[in-house]
Order: sequence, then C-alpha cells, then structure tokens
Amino acid sequence: MAIKAEALTRHYGHVQALKGVDLEIGTGVFGLLGPNGAGKTTFIRIVATILPPTSGRATVFGYDVVRERIPIRRMLGYLPQEFGAYPKLTGYEYLEYIAALKGVRHPKEQINALLDRFGLSGVARRRVTSYSGGMLRRLGIAQALLGDPKVLLVDEPTAGLDPEERVRFREYLMDLGSHRVIVLSTHLVEDVAMICDRLAILSEGKLRFFGTPGELVAQFQGRIYQLVVPEEAVKEKLLALGERVLTTQRIEGGRAMRVLGEVPEGRLVTPSLEDAYLALLRL
Repeated sequence: MAIKAEALTRHYGHVQALKGVDLEIGTGVFGLLGPNGAGKTTFIRIVATILPPTSGRATVFGYDVVRERIPIRRMLGYLPQEFGAYPKLTGYEYLEYIAALKGVRHPKEQINALLDRFGLSGVARRRVTSYSGGMLRRLGIAQALLGDPKVLLVDEPTAGLDPEERVRFREYLMDLGSHRVIVLSTHLVEDVAMICDRLAILSEGKLRFFGTPGELVAQFQGRIYQLVVPEEAVKEKLLALGERVLTTQRIEGGRAMRVLGEVPEGRLVTPSLEDAYLALLRL
C-alpha cells in the first residue's frame, strides 16, 4: 500500500486528536471524511511529515514519516486547508518560487503547462492578492503538482468555493487520480460521493469506517425512513425522535425528515451516502 498507518495516535496536551488509527491507502482518490475536529487534518499533517505522531507508525511507500522525511517530501504534493500564497508575487512568480524550493529542474515548461491546465494562464502575471477564492485554490493545486508527485494530499479543497468552482475542482481531482495517490480530507459528503473510490470516516479521533461508498450505504439498507411532517408539528416531532433524525428538508406544507430506524408514519427509502454517513455518526 502507498500509505499505511498502524496504531497511529497524536496528542495535543490532554487532547487526543488520533486514537490508534489503522489505515491503508492505495492508488486513486481516497476520501477522508469526518466532522470538524475529527482528526482529519492531523492525519494529513502526519503523512505530510509536518507533525510527528505521538505513538504508532505511518509510512509512505515504505518510508517512515519520522525517520525518512526527505524522500517522502520529494514524492509529495500538499494543498493545506489554509492555503496562502505571497500576495505581492504574481501567480507565475509564486510557482517559480515553489519550484525552486522543490528542486524542480527546468520548471518553465511545467509551470506553463500547469497554468494552462488550471485556467490561470490569463492571470499568471497578476499579483496573487487580486485572485478570487477559486483562482487561489487552482493555484494551490498547481503548486502541489509541481514536480509530478506520486502522492497528493488535499485538505478541505472545496471550502469557500462557489458551486461551479466546486464542480470544476472535483473534475481536476478525478483526472489526476488515475495514476497517483490522492487523499482528499473533507467534511463534505458530496465531495466524497462524487469522486472517491474508497473512504475512511474519522470521528473523535477514531476510525469508524473503511471501505467503498457502496459498502457504507449497504450497512443502512432497510434502516432509513422518510416522513413528511406539517410545519406546525415539526418541533414536537424533532423532540420526539431526537438524534434519530438525520436531515430535514423544507417542502410545500411542511418538512421531509430522514430518520434512522422505523417510524410508524414513515416509508422505507434507499439511503444516500449522506444518510449512511450521518447514521454511522449517530451509532
């Protein structure tokens, strides 16, 4: 396996961000899904050799993330959640700078190809401070791909993007995933549903699921019900059902509720990936 974690833990003082995580990740687009504070970014930063684990072990293509950081960094591309380029540089200058840090030889051709691929050629000579959020994320993925890395780590890549930019960014990742390892860390189920071959779910630092999206959905077949509740009865029904309510959606005349477990007035429905994910977190 390209990335392997064994009994991985990470403590921040008295807080345990990761609690004995065992995980194996191969080629393709892999989704690391979980709510905010689940330990996703900590896991990504350990694999990226930025943070050492408190205990346990992680390897990238057999190299240990603590003892063999240099060879890992040579094969790694990383787009952090809080990506920020130097605002006084142009997009082209910023990629030149990152290429120099990575030791990329003859970077001009590669930079021009990446700018073209991500639709940034027309703004390459503009200062980064003038870029929109979507442009910055595209610049972020371009810098991560300099040097043609075997492993690409992207943390919350569609955060802050409008719907059109989000769709386009997912398409970029799908195109990239055929011949490299891509780990996509996100709290958005939609991102995983659209592009990931396999996924892991973290919650409170623990691994709750590992497998395909279809396997997760299959766990909740026959267990998700939907009922329509008049608007005036919504509050009472929410109190009665408590955490069994997965989602509510406003419809004409009331709310459609998705519920974990049978309810007399509900009808059995085929679970979505979002239903299955939320249901898993309720267990």
